[in-house]
Amino acid sequence: MITIKLLGGARKVIGKDQVSIEVQRIKVNEILAMLRSMSNSDIFNSTNMLIAVNGVEISVLGSLEAQVNDGDVVSVVPVVHGGSV
Repeated sequence: MITIKLLGGARKVIGKDQVSIEVQRIKVNEILAMLRSMSNSDIFNSTNMLIAVNGVEISVLGSLEAQVNDGDVVSVVPVVHGGSV
């Protein structure tokens, strides 16, 4: 089982603080696709996300192609930015 912890806007969009999936392995980009299919939001755009596998940011692990294995914990944090003009 892989645990996906959802923080900030991701938690609000999905309506849960975590999701568990019963797979042996999956890539990060497949997890994001799954989360997009669970919502009607574009919040799961990889360019606006901080994603870590077992506390390690995915850029160190192979970015969106990073392999996630049974027992791993994936943390998904949307980066909030903006402001007024």
